[in-house]
Amino acid sequence: MKSILKLALVLCALNFNALAQTQINVIKKPAWNFRTSFDSRYGSKLDLSGNAFAMIIDVPKADFAVVTVDDKLNQKWLTELSGFPMAIGKFKDKIMVIAATDHSYFKSFTNQFNAYLLEEKTGKIFSQKLIYDGSKDFVEAPEFFFSNDGSYFKMASRLTGLKRKVHVGLPIVGFLTALKVDKDFNESQSYTVIDFNEKLEQVQKMEPEMPDGDSWKASCGDDGSFIISTVDATKGKCHVATYLSSNPTPLKTVSIPIDAFNQEEVSSISFASSKTPLINYIAIFYKNMNKERSLLTARIDFNDGTYTYNKEVFDKAHIKELQKSFVPVSKKFDDLAFSDSKFMNIRHIAEYNNKLLVTISPRSVISSSHGSITSEGSVLINAFDQQMKPLYHQFIPRDYASTSMGEGSEVSFNLAKNTLRILANQTDGFTAVATMYAEMDLESGKINKINMISKDDIKNSYYANTEYISWLNDSFVIPFVERRGIFSNKVDLQLLQLKY
Repeated sequence: MKSILKLALVLCALNFNALAQTQINVIKKPAWNFRTSFDSRYGSKLDLSGNAFAMIIDVPKADFAVVTVDDKLNQKWLTELSGFPMAIGKFKDKIMVIAATDHSYFKSFTNQFNAYLLEEKTGKIFSQKLIYDGSKDFVEAPEFFFSNDGSYFKMASRLTGLKRKVHVGLPIVGFLTALKVDKDFNESQSYTVIDFNEKLEQVQKMEPEMPDGDSWKASCGDDGSFIISTVDATKGKCHVATYLSSNPTPLKTVSIPIDAFNQEEVSSISFASSKTPLINYIAIFYKNMNKERSLLTARIDFNDGTYTYNKEVFDKAHIKELQKSFVPVSKKFDDLAFSDSKFMNIRHIAEYNNKLLVTISPRSVISSSHGSITSEGSVLINAFDQQMKPLYHQFIPRDYASTSMGEGSEVSFNLAKNTLRILANQTDGFTAVATMYAEMDLESGKINKINMISKDDIKNSYYANTEYISWLNDSFVIPFVERRGIFSNKVDLQLLQLKY
C-alpha cells in the first residue's frame, strides 16, 4: 500500500513538473539598474517589432537610459537621456520617451516635459523637443496616451489647486496638512488635452466641456477618441462623453443609471477599448444605496449612443457563492483569499477575442511602527459577452504581501489565440516571493495549466515586476526586481527568460 502511495505521489510530482516552463536564459548582473519611481505611471517597458523590447533603466553617468534587448537577452543598443522619465511608447515608427526636466521627492516633477524620438533599430536620437511648459506655481497632473500601433500621441494635464512647495506635515498638524493637500490636489483649475504630430508640435489643443458630476476619469480609445466619465450620484447617473479631434464639445454623451450611495463611494473607474471604432467599455466599483460594494460594467456604442450594462453586488451571500464555485486545479493552488468586500476593487479590464474580462481582488494596507504592508488577495476574473451577459467566473488563487507601495501586486495577462497566459506573484515564507504561471482557456474559463516558476538562479526576495513582462513569440522575459526604499527609484534586477 505504501509503495502504491509513493508511486502516486511521484507521478503527481512528475505531472506537475511537466507543466513547468523551461528556462532559456538568465542575466544575474546586468550592467544597469531598473528604473522605478513614484511618478513613472505610464510604463517602463515597450515591446518592439522583431521580437525585442525596450526598457527605461538607470545607468551610472546619466539621468536615465533606454536599452533594447532581443529574444536571446542580448543588448542591441543603449541610449542615455536627460531628465526624469515619465512615459515610453510607440509614436509613428519611432520609440517615444517623455521626461520631466527636473524632479524632487517632496515637490514632485516640474511641469516642463521633453519628448525624445529614438530610432528603433539603432537607438539614435531622431529628434527631441520641449513639448509642454506648464505652471511654475501649481502642481499639474499629466497623463500620456499612446496608441498600440503608434498612430497617435496625446497628452492631458489637469492644473490642480496644490502649490508647488515642500509638503511636509509636522506630527501635531500632519493630519490637517494631509487633508489640505488632498483637497487642493483634487481641485481642478483647468483641464487640457493636446495632440502632437511627428515633429512633436502641438497641432490640436482643447479644454473639453465636462459632463455633469464628479469622480471623473479620462481615457483614450484605440481609435484616437478621447473619453471622459463623471458620476453624478445625486441624480443617479454615470455620464460618459467621447470627443473627436479638437472639438471641445462631446461627439456624444451617454448617461448610465448608477445607484451610488454618494460621490465619495466611487472607488474606481476603469476603461477598455474595443477593436471596433467608437465602442468602449467602462467598469465602476462603488458602494450602492444599500451600502453594498458593487460592480457596474457597461459596453457603450458611441455611434448611436446606446449602451448595455451589467451589475454585480458583492454581498456576503454572493461572495460565498463565488467561493463555492472555485474548483482547484491542484492542491498547491487550492486556497482562496477572497472574502472581505470592503477591500475589493477593479484591477484589470480588457477585451480579448470579443470577450470582456474584468478582474476584482481585495487589497489592504496594514501599518505599524515598523512600516506598512500591502496584502493582496486572490483575483476574480469576470467574463462577459458583447451583450454584457456574464459567461463565467474564474479565480487566480494567490495571496501576496508587499510593502506599502504594492510592488508586484498587479497580474500580467497575455492572449495567444484562445489561451490567456497569466503571471502573478505569491508570498513564499517570510521574505521570499514565488511567481505563479497559469494558462486559461478563454472560451470556457478553464485553467489548463498552473505552476510556480523555478527561481533557482534568481534571488528569493526579488519579485516579478508583472507590469513589465515581455511576452515574445516563443518565450517570455520576466524582470525580477529587489524591493525599493522609501526615497529610492533605482533598484537592482535580474532577467529570466522561459519557454511557454
